[in-house]
Parts: sequence; C-alpha cells; structure tokens
Amino acid sequence: MVSERTQPVEDRHRVAGWVRGTIDEADELRLRSADRQTGDDVEYPGISEMLRDFRDPSLLHEYSHPTCRKIERVESSMWTERPWLHELLVCPNHERGLTADNDVLQCDLGDSFPIVGGIPRFTPASSYADNFGFEWTRFPRLQLDDETSTESSDSFRRRTGFAPEDLQGKRILDGGCGMGRFADIAARWGGHVVGVDISAAVDAAAGNLEGFANAALVQADLRRLPFAHGTFDIVFSLGVLHHTPNTFQSMSRLAALVKPGGMLAVWVYSSRLRWTLAGGELLRQLTRRMEPETLLRTVNAVAPRAHALKQRAPRFARYVDLVVPTSNHPNPDWRVLDTFDWYSPRYQWKHTYAEVEGWFHRLGFEEVDRQDFPVSVRGRRPLGPSRQDAAGSA
Repeated sequence: MVSERTQPVEDRHRVAGWVRGTIDEADELRLRSADRQTGDDVEYPGISEMLRDFRDPSLLHEYSHPTCRKIERVESSMWTERPWLHELLVCPNHERGLTADNDVLQCDLGDSFPIVGGIPRFTPASSYADNFGFEWTRFPRLQLDDETSTESSDSFRRRTGFAPEDLQGKRILDGGCGMGRFADIAARWGGHVVGVDISAAVDAAAGNLEGFANAALVQADLRRLPFAHGTFDIVFSLGVLHHTPNTFQSMSRLAALVKPGGMLAVWVYSSRLRWTLAGGELLRQLTRRMEPETLLRTVNAVAPRAHALKQRAPRFARYVDLVVPTSNHPNPDWRVLDTFDWYSPRYQWKHTYAEVEGWFHRLGFEEVDRQDFPVSVRGRRPLGPSRQDAAGSA
C-alpha cells in the first residue's frame, strides 16, 4: 500500500524516503525507494520538483560532481529521444499503460515510478545485487569491444548462436544488462534493444549506450518487469539468472515476454564449477558477506599474486584454482573484475545442460538446442499455442 507523507525541504538532500538523492562513493546519483524505518512504499508529493532540484546548476556546483552534470545530458537522449520505449512500458503491478508526467510514470491505478537520468526506475536503488552496481560503476567500459578486441561479440555468439542478421530490426530485451556489454553488441547489430538491470549498473550502461538511438534502459527486477507478455522478438540473459534468488523463476518471467516465433537464449554457470573451483565455493561463504570496497581491495591484493604463482608453476595452476580460484584472463584489470564477480554475489547457482533444457521444454519452447559455452541454451516459442498453454487451458 502506498502512503503519502510530506517531504521536509531541509531533508531533500539527506535520507528521505520514496525519493532519496545521494552522491555515493561510486559517483552515481541514485534513488532509494521505501521508508527506512517501516520498509513501506512512501509517495512524496512534489517528486518532480525534488528531482529538478538535483539538476539545478547551483546544486551541481555545490556538490562539484561531474556525474551529476552528465546525468542531465544523458536524460535528454535516453528518455525524451526514445519514444519507442515509452510505448513498451506497462505498470509491473497491474500490466496497464503508463503516462509520463514530468519525471514520473503514472499508472491509472495509482502506482508511480520516477524517471532519473533518462532511465525509468521500477525498483528500489538497493537490492540483493548491489555488488553488481558497485562492480560496473568501477569497471564501466572494460568489457566493451573496440578496435583492438571483439571478445564480447565473440562471447555473445558462442553463448547465443545469434549472428548480426538474426538481430537486425528485431525488438530485443537484454535481461540483466550490467554496464551494457551485450546490449552494445545487439545495438551495433541493428536491433532495438532494451537493457534491464536491477542495480545501479544501468547508470554505467547509460554512458555506454547513449549514442545508440536504438538502445534504451530500464532499472527493474527481472521478477517484476514493466513489459506486457509477448513484447519482444528476442530475449537473452547471459551470466545473470544464476545470480537471482531462483534461476528458473527469473527465467520464466523472461520467457513470458517472448512473442510467438521469438527466441530466448540464456547462459548460466555450469554445475561442474562446484568441483573445479571447490575452494571458491567455500571462500564465498565469507566473501559474499564482505563490503564490496573491502572485497575489491582484497582481490586487488590476491589476484596478481595468484596469477604470478600460476605463471611460474603452470603444472600446479589448476591446484591453485582449486583452492583459491582467480581469473586467468590475459588482461590484468579483467582478471580483477572477473575474480570480484565470482566472489561478491549473494546468489550463485550452478546448473546442468539437461536441467536448463528441461526448463525450456517446461515453458513450452521448441527447437531447444545447446550452444558451445556451458551452460548456454536457446529455444523458440512456437507460433501456435505451446504445450504449456494447452495444458493451462485444458
């Protein structure tokens, strides 16, 4: 239930409630939903005026924060110049259309959602995935392809089986986009792509995707997405679903958004990692509870030493990774990123090909096939009623 509360003027730049503007260590302007004392959703009158305050030049000068100035610039390109996104959004609670009123999207049944930095926000700023928001604001561009590397596009092909011609002109959802690594590929290949992430990583993605008129962003939980069923031609989620509370439940939410004849592609961690990186499984019981800043400092200290040890004694490298797994990527910064990414998530499930293929069939998909990189699977939603739909109507 949404309640109303008067927002004291003097609290506008401190912890407030439904809208809280903070400048944090990651240099991002974030919003926090829910009252800190009760946990209830709180709606403050004058939300648009409050948000405009944060774009006031005098305040930006007072905070001396270049990110704030960038947010105003990105907002113009990421929201007002993408009317095609406006047509796709629905209220995640009622699946009804939304109308934009200044900086707020409103449902006719009373729900409202802020637009900040050109990004519609359908979830509280803090969640179980805060580590990823931290991660991608610290490494915002590291994994993007450029003239020296096609690693991300090569990785995308291996995990989805898609080629550029498969995405050209299609409406695409990147479920768990992070800093926009794969949304960047989809946009370059000519798709109209919406990147969704639950964390502040969407702010890093905005900086990476703002130059693409065919790319847009939404901050939302994969379990409560603001899109109607059957909205997208292609939905993919790579390296994300196993970091949600329940892999299959999150996948089923994405599957519902695939239109008849459309494709769903997912990549999740392989169950083999439980044994090949067994020491990491034990260490994660500690590291996933650490503050991200503390963990990153630890990784920065350990990863280079572990890599040097494996280089000096390659015959023992697999034993080192068995006890204290660290990334073996040739790029030292990427090694730190990948190692942090392994040890920081709250959830990290592992699955088999058979398990994931079974989920596709359970959700009514056909032409289910494995891709090269474990565990990557894709399938097609049938043009007619699926077995699941038929069972539901029987």
